[in-house]
Amino acid sequence: MPSNRFVFGSMLAATCVIVGCQDQTIVPATAPSTSRFAPSNQAALSQSPLQALPSRSVLSVPSSVVAPSRVFADHGGRIINPNDYVCTSGSPVTDYLYAELGNTLATEPTLFFAMYNRFADYIPTYEALYFQSTATPQYFGYNGEFTQLMLKTEKDIKRFWDIPNADIQLLAMHGTVLTDTARTARTYRLLGFPDAVASAYAAVDRAATLASTTMHGGNFGFWTFNAFSFSTPGHNPSDRIVMGDGILEAYSAIGFGDVAPQAIFAHEYAHQVQFENGYDQDLDPSVSAPEQTRYAELMADAMSAYFLTHSRGLALNQKRVAEFLQVFFQIGDCAFTDPGHHGTPNQRLKAATFGFDVAAQAQKQGHILTSAEFHALFVAEFPILIAPDAP
Repeated sequence: MPSNRFVFGSMLAATCVIVGCQDQTIVPATAPSTSRFAPSNQAALSQSPLQALPSRSVLSVPSSVVAPSRVFADHGGRIINPNDYVCTSGSPVTDYLYAELGNTLATEPTLFFAMYNRFADYIPTYEALYFQSTATPQYFGYNGEFTQLMLKTEKDIKRFWDIPNADIQLLAMHGTVLTDTARTARTYRLLGFPDAVASAYAAVDRAATLASTTMHGGNFGFWTFNAFSFSTPGHNPSDRIVMGDGILEAYSAIGFGDVAPQAIFAHEYAHQVQFENGYDQDLDPSVSAPEQTRYAELMADAMSAYFLTHSRGLALNQKRVAEFLQVFFQIGDCAFTDPGHHGTPNQRLKAATFGFDVAAQAQKQGHILTSAEFHALFVAEFPILIAPDAP
């Protein structure tokens, strides 16, 4: 079976909302796991909701569904020294997500955990990834408010980067799928649950979603607060970028609806450039998983900044893009030993600034750099981007 390459985007490390790439056998339960979570202090939940949620070790995705990428395979090599770097976490967008989730946990814990204990938070991701395609009309945002912007950005970025792109599909992830028992049950079966369990879980998800006054029929940020790139060579379609409603709506709510969709998509598309050209495998396999991922993510940050501000890209205002990226990069990623480590906020801003600068220089020369040319510049700059910055 061709190996899959899976790069989760914006909020993986911070929220633990989405399952990581695993290669294990699933052993589904016939009833909700009582060990997954038992709420004990609702006041504490409303203040720190994500800390109250369990790890994702309870459910492992079958190897037939997702095989891990080299980027996420820990080879046991060097480990990033956290003492070398300044790193702080916290962001207005996580505050927004926490407030929404905390409200539900405080007012409707029974409904939420009826779904969460049945892994409902897996369903929108895998339903979009494995059952959606551009053959079905796609819309972006709870009410489709980002659809035209996303489609225009897709057209512009495919014109900009010099890689084959006919098989790269832009897809949407919607929490409202949880009200559709047929689609939800199908996705549970994909994840390895027996037919009877899949159908029972899907019925609970629908009932709880419709009964809730805070989850708005599935338009609930927790279910879809992510964006990611996926590549499966040899399959058709082989390459997909999935954009979650939750992350688009959250950034819009804090005032970045004019730049966040383009910037997040540009970052995910940069991963497709890496997949196509093999840049996600630049580093020696002896390098640790956190370093592998940091390298790929900082390159994607730089590539996206280059496209967003280049006069022949989106030509967005650099100051405005930088304002968004500062908030985007503040999503606390100080987990230096985590295979999903994206780099510190300072490193990510340095990578974006590098992309801005390269765009400004390229504009003076009147052309768009090839992906190979940009890659060579990034490789030369990378040691500077990750140089220690702690006092």
